[in-house]
Amino acid sequence: MTYAVAALVDIDDYIASEQARGLPWAQGQLRRAARAVAEAATCRPGVTWRPEPPEEWLVLLTGADPDALTSEAATLAEEVRARIVRETAWTATVSIGPPRTGPREAEREARRANDYKLVLGGDRVITLPAFDGDHPSPPVRIEQELTRRVRAGDRDGAAGLLAGWIDRCAREPGADPRILRNWLIGQLLFVVDVAGPARLADGSTDWVEASARLPIEDIVTVGDIHERSYLHIWLKERLGRLLPASPRRDILALAESYLAEHYTDPGLRLTDVASAVCASPFYISHLFAEERQTTFLRHLTGLRLRHARRLLTSSALPVEVVAARTGYPSTKALRSAFRRHVGCSPTEYRRAGFRPGP
Repeated sequence: MTYAVAALVDIDDYIASEQARGLPWAQGQLRRAARAVAEAATCRPGVTWRPEPPEEWLVLLTGADPDALTSEAATLAEEVRARIVRETAWTATVSIGPPRTGPREAEREARRANDYKLVLGGDRVITLPAFDGDHPSPPVRIEQELTRRVRAGDRDGAAGLLAGWIDRCAREPGADPRILRNWLIGQLLFVVDVAGPARLADGSTDWVEASARLPIEDIVTVGDIHERSYLHIWLKERLGRLLPASPRRDILALAESYLAEHYTDPGLRLTDVASAVCASPFYISHLFAEERQTTFLRHLTGLRLRHARRLLTSSALPVEVVAARTGYPSTKALRSAFRRHVGCSPTEYRRAGFRPGP
């Protein structure tokens, strides 16, 4: 009887590197990788190979001894990986299936093994695990934070949150790619539900309308992705389509308004403001940096000091009272802020008769 063992050679992070370096560069690297596979495969009897565009090659080993074929496949896999690292700017993963009596069955098993690249990562040789792990629920839940980012129109923040969550789930012992995809599809449906403006008369989600924004072909595509770097790219593209354009200035205006009303609270934090306007702290910080060329803390300090300067020059309130009314927990904290940002103490500022700015 003749057996077959298939080894699937898969370039790591191909899509990401092509987007970063350009198609001509990637095509040049692919030619080098193809030579590396050919040099490792053609010198072995009973071994054939064929390209699987754009970035894979299927190597097939045939013979009468299944154990010898498995051993030879492992040796070939390490040689191919070493050649690709040496001759290109890439690394590669080689996934090996168990011996089968036909080439098609062998190829199917190699692709099943390659599916585990989604949870194991690349730059390795992968064989099918003896037991598929079963996790009935994700190790962490992110729905509350995901809701905030979706309602704020924070596309990048929502995509980043989901990408980080996927990476966390993939590190679970015995993580299974099928279960990981099921969890991800569940989160995408959750995003559709939160973001969808269309509701039925009873208030439930109009899933007919929602499915137009997350069509079945997108859900099917998730099953074909076995590279986490590409999954991150795919998530960002899909969330960009699912979520409305980010109301950046509206969110920033809400944050600034909330600060103007609450800056006298000495316990005020960035997380408080983010929660109040249904956005992530990271997104609020990003908006202050990009739209105002400042930081959240500098903006808050500016509010407090402007108020303190007005009180110092328009009233006879003691400095400790001025501190309490401007969000500083103590006179010492107010003095420290004054010396750092104004260049003198509150008392010196009052004596000098400075007038507050606008």
